[in-house]
Amino acid sequence: MRKTILALLVFSLTTIGLKAQHVITGVVRNSDTKKPVPVVSVTVKESSDGDFTNDNGNFRFGTSKKFPLTIVFSSVGFETQELVINSVQNPINVLLKPASSLGQEVVVSASRSAMKKLESPVTIERIGTKDIVNSPQLNYYDMLQGLKGVDVTVSSLGFTTVTTRGFNTSGNTNFTQVVDGMDNQAPGLNFPLGNAIGLTQLDVDNIELLSGASSALYGSRGLNGTMVMTGKDPFKYQGLSILVTQGVNHVKSKKANDPVGASPYYDWTIRWGKKINDKLAFKLNAQYTRANDWVASDTTNKNGPGSKYTDPNYNGVNLYGGATSVDINPFLEYAMLTNPDLAPLIEPMLGQPNYVSRTGYAEYGYLDNDARLFKANAELRYKIRPKLEAIFSGTFGTGSVVYTNDTRYQMKDFKVGQYRAELKAENWFLRTYTTQENSGNTLVSGPTSQLINEAWKPSYDANTGDGWYPQYTGALLQSMISGMDYTSASYAARQYADIGRPEAGSAVFNQLKETISHTPITEGGTLFLDRSKLYNSEFQYNFSHLIKFVEVIAGVNWRLYNLNSKGTLFPDKEKPIKVNEYSAYAQISKRLINDRLRLGASFRYDKNTLFEDPKVTSRLSTVFEVAKEHFIRFSYQNAYSFPSNIQALQNTLVGYNQLASGGSKRLLYDTYHFDQYVPYTLKSVSEFQQADDATKLERFYVNDIKPQSVNAFELGYAALIGKRVLFDVLGYYSTWENFIGYADVCNTPGTTDPNAFKDRSTYIQYNIAFNGAQRVNTYGYAASVNVDLSRRFFAKANYYSDHIKNKNNSQINNFNTPSYHLNLEVGNTGFGKKQNWAFNTSMRYKPSYHYEVGGGLANGTVPASAVIDAQVGYTFTKIHTGIKVGGTNITNKYYSTGMANPMIGGVYYVSLSYNVF
Repeated sequence: MRKTILALLVFSLTTIGLKAQHVITGVVRNSDTKKPVPVVSVTVKESSDGDFTNDNGNFRFGTSKKFPLTIVFSSVGFETQELVINSVQNPINVLLKPASSLGQEVVVSASRSAMKKLESPVTIERIGTKDIVNSPQLNYYDMLQGLKGVDVTVSSLGFTTVTTRGFNTSGNTNFTQVVDGMDNQAPGLNFPLGNAIGLTQLDVDNIELLSGASSALYGSRGLNGTMVMTGKDPFKYQGLSILVTQGVNHVKSKKANDPVGASPYYDWTIRWGKKINDKLAFKLNAQYTRANDWVASDTTNKNGPGSKYTDPNYNGVNLYGGATSVDINPFLEYAMLTNPDLAPLIEPMLGQPNYVSRTGYAEYGYLDNDARLFKANAELRYKIRPKLEAIFSGTFGTGSVVYTNDTRYQMKDFKVGQYRAELKAENWFLRTYTTQENSGNTLVSGPTSQLINEAWKPSYDANTGDGWYPQYTGALLQSMISGMDYTSASYAARQYADIGRPEAGSAVFNQLKETISHTPITEGGTLFLDRSKLYNSEFQYNFSHLIKFVEVIAGVNWRLYNLNSKGTLFPDKEKPIKVNEYSAYAQISKRLINDRLRLGASFRYDKNTLFEDPKVTSRLSTVFEVAKEHFIRFSYQNAYSFPSNIQALQNTLVGYNQLASGGSKRLLYDTYHFDQYVPYTLKSVSEFQQADDATKLERFYVNDIKPQSVNAFELGYAALIGKRVLFDVLGYYSTWENFIGYADVCNTPGTTDPNAFKDRSTYIQYNIAFNGAQRVNTYGYAASVNVDLSRRFFAKANYYSDHIKNKNNSQINNFNTPSYHLNLEVGNTGFGKKQNWAFNTSMRYKPSYHYEVGGGLANGTVPASAVIDAQVGYTFTKIHTGIKVGGTNITNKYYSTGMANPMIGGVYYVSLSYNVF
């Protein structure tokens, strides 16, 4: 048997040798600078034989074609060149002439087939490798903030959420992020994981971002856009690359309340790509980032206009624990009962509720601000035939970052892995992958701090009659008897009741925090145990080579969510919940009028086993070239989103007597008994407490949550003028139906007596996902211009604006966006005698805007911000090494991207790179 296998192997190698009769080698250089040009496509015309140049500009490949041969050299940013050779002339020396790449970028994700960005049927933005190399931002994910139409929410150094067209919040479930064909969402939570797992800094080939609805091509949860990220092919990008960035952040600012102080920032990345032979190649990637994180420090009172000194019920946005709030009137009445002489003092106070909150803990010293991210990737590619490739890859990420939702979550020691196997041919692919997550020791800041307060001193101990509130009430009365006014007496009473309160960071505090945060929610702690998994398989076929009169692409997709939280996120304590999705899609396109007109139609069918009815979505588009390099585009897109697993099934403790709940009617009835104990809106309960009028109570009517959808129309115009100016302008209008938002409601399990709402400890508050009844409209417009100023100087500017009307004011809709954005960028990719110098400067401006966070965490105004990033770099050509000095937010004017999120200061850095191109 061994001899047979060996004979077959020798025969295969011999056959390869016989076919490769000629070996072509050479080097490609820049005609201006004489520098080697990497990643140049070198192919034999009308053949699949060829190679890519390596980091030294060298190429080598075999061909069995007969002479004369026409060799084609092509690369973005250079003029395509053809060279005819009549015999083996090794090595071939080729000089490529630089050319403007404006309007020449090729995109794939707009229609699942390659086309020039300029003629895309929908709005699409693109970032390439050269953009990343010359960027002043710390990583490619931060670059997205400068793209037309993009909104971001920065929860921490390691967690940024991206969206388009207005609906902006941390953990956006209506935005799809695809990495090398894999949906990058967390299997349980269903929102993209940002840059926590994905491509490393050195492995990004390109990023394409589709604005707005994209469900017809990419399925559920593509309502707010889709980002497609593609890693570098090891056959194309070879060699060892290293990038080391060292910086400093938290540089003191007189106007910023930053408690951290100057501290180091580290980011180290390495990539090794190797083409072993014409059939086999691999790559290895690793990146480690570490820094002291930004701190959320908003002290705005969520319960009114007062401060901690003036409002006994003070509950700061980023002070955790103050959500425990109790009306002390029962304690006042008890004091008057035991001492009737206090009646003249107490009776005037009983005319209204007197709510008092427990004392909260500030984020700094409570949450660990040591941000760490590590991710690694390995990929193996084998060419079974020249046009059939097998790909195997694995990506793993872990670390500690913070994100904002209904409270601040510190995802500590989380782990996520994505593993893929794929067969990829010229006209089809078959891909299967899995995503496996482990939430680690995630700390839920709000509930944990409330339980810490209860642990060191309970709010009220029914067995002893003692507790924080009885002590507070006694001290309040004592202070008022001594002559203090109510406000001063309240503050003094708090100081007394807080005697013995462990300081954040103390040994006692840390012991309580560790115990509570490491105890599962189902056992009285706050730890959730998310071990959910996602499995996905997809097949796509391009029939264009078989059907000549029209281009046809079709595909099918199967997905399984295996929800496994041990009852801490979902009602899955007994066994995991399985949710299946089945999809099929097709796209038809046709070119007419000498290829000047392109018509397209896409259709998709999706079925989710949580919901009875399937969804059919569509996209119709037309692109017309009215003049050379001038295109008008129009599209209609129908998109939808099945409620995410969280929106449908969540069952999570988020505070003292507070729950986050999915909108499934079965869940609300079977688990929370909404059919027996009527839920009312939290706002009306607060009004009832103030006015003691039961008519104030507004009932919340329960309807089973269902998919939301949007119909979007877009008209755009893109043009390349004189090969130097690229212009794009667009307008869109969208109509949303069954819009999913959130409502804060409460009920009183065990009683239907409305008076039970007077005592905060007797009712439970819920943050529930539900569909709004009326249609919601969004609209907006945008414009961008890119100018090639010659000699490798460039300038870019974009302006965009998004708006909403007819919104349901009873919902938290997450339309958190300013009235407009303005982004500017000026730079040069190579100047000086040898073009070794480069620089880039960008500015992002946003006026102030309203921002609302679900779960009652915060709502208010985000101040206006103008953020300037800049860098200057120099390349040592002979040793393939570059150095870059720069900074983000170089003015160090601290800003925030959303309520309850951190204030972001400047980061100043030096970056050293080897073999980065």
